[in-house]
Amino acid sequence: MAITSDNELESTTTAVVTIRIPCGADNDLVTDAEERLSRAENIDTVTIDKMRGIDPKLSAIFITVRVTIQWTTTIADAEARMQLADVSGLESIKRIE
Repeated sequence: MAITSDNELESTTTAVVTIRIPCGADNDLVTDAEERLSRAENIDTVTIDKMRGIDPKLSAIFITVRVTIQWTTTIADAEARMQLADVSGLESIKRIE
């Protein structure tokens, strides 16, 4: 059995997240999601790699995306999860890959 650790430090994180984009947002869904996710502390760049789902609701659209995040410092997966959890509109973190 392989032993894994979430304490490995990296400067890049790949994750699958669901984010809420208000209806009437100024940009397209991908650009708006990237901008919202980039508001987390210590993030250098955010790239949406793949759209996994779109769920329109009455006042917002929920999108699930695979995202690659380049951090300004090295960061453990557990800390990356905590930083992302503070993003306004982030509904869930499905997984960190």
